[in-house]
Amino acid sequence: MSAFRLVQSVFPARIVFSVLVSGLSLLPVAAAAAEVTEDPRVVDGEQAPAEGDQDIELLQMDDTLQSEAKRQENCLREQLLTAPANITLEEMRIRCRLQVIRGSQPEHEAPTFATVPEVAPQPEHGPRVSERAQAIRDAANNPFTLASHHTNYLLPVAYNPSPNTAGLEDFDVDGDPVSLDHVEVQFQLSVQVPVWRGFLGKASFMSVAYTNRSFWQAYNSDDSSPFRETNHEPELIMTWLNDWTIFGFQNVANQVAFNHQSNGRSEPLSRSWNRVYANFAFEKDSVFFSFKPWYRIPEDDEEDDNPDLEFYLGHFEFVGGVQKGNHVVSLMVRNNLRSDNKGAGELRWSFPIGNRVRGYVKYFNGYGESLIDYDESVQTLGIGFELARGTGS
Repeated sequence: MSAFRLVQSVFPARIVFSVLVSGLSLLPVAAAAAEVTEDPRVVDGEQAPAEGDQDIELLQMDDTLQSEAKRQENCLREQLLTAPANITLEEMRIRCRLQVIRGSQPEHEAPTFATVPEVAPQPEHGPRVSERAQAIRDAANNPFTLASHHTNYLLPVAYNPSPNTAGLEDFDVDGDPVSLDHVEVQFQLSVQVPVWRGFLGKASFMSVAYTNRSFWQAYNSDDSSPFRETNHEPELIMTWLNDWTIFGFQNVANQVAFNHQSNGRSEPLSRSWNRVYANFAFEKDSVFFSFKPWYRIPEDDEEDDNPDLEFYLGHFEFVGGVQKGNHVVSLMVRNNLRSDNKGAGELRWSFPIGNRVRGYVKYFNGYGESLIDYDESVQTLGIGFELARGTGS
């Protein structure tokens, strides 16, 4: 009896065919391995199987994965929050499948401030990943890149129908009254840099941030196109990514920050304040909102150059919006919640116009658009470009 018939009598034809196909598929691999001069996995002339290959082989042998879909789903949600940025989604899935198969607990403790609640099954392509949480996670894993904090924008046309009430009407420039143009340029530059990951749980990040908002009389050539106002805002921010679900909304991130804001000018135009704020961000499908209450750190009466600032800016800021396709519409609201009501509202619309930038329209009405005129009610309409979407409000 020939060797082939002997093998065929012992093993079914299907198995023999599978072995032959597997052997042929390994020929290119063997040829490539022959070109490598040194391989730490080669022992006595034979290559030991890689750990990843054993894991994948174990997955292929298991037929009970479908009954454990819920546990895999929750594990994957946790991996999206805590895994390093260089881990691919497929590697996360393999980790979670192996964890379910082996019935073991995670190697590390769960993050202090990130839980994995029971949620409804997600679409077959995996859970929806929060863009805000992913942006924070990517920034924290790449300390050599400046990440966007608040939205970065440039508004070449910002119209203010009454610019002379911007807090400068009582001051002269070279002996002449200030004459401001109704149209100016506004822009905002806001960046953050991670300085410490995991300071309080694996889903925690500490970063420093800086925001510059400028109001530029670019078309006012009679007065040498001055900057009417520039506000500087350095911050120290502590962020926790989260996965709690409240009334169907996922609490994707929470923040606590120390914030200083000033216009960098001397008296009588100096404006500044210090505060501590918290920020709670929520998302559900295409809807998102954040709530940011703050506490102003008291100053000595002699040093406080704007003691009534809270009366006009209030004690909180609420931002809510919706994203439909590539269009994002949001509304910011501030209010002092007093009988003598003061506050502000800002409507924003971001839309696609090219591969690198997006269109941006911003309408503001109320108090506190800039520090110099925080106690003046103003309204402005700006049209321009969104350069980078922020992870903050």
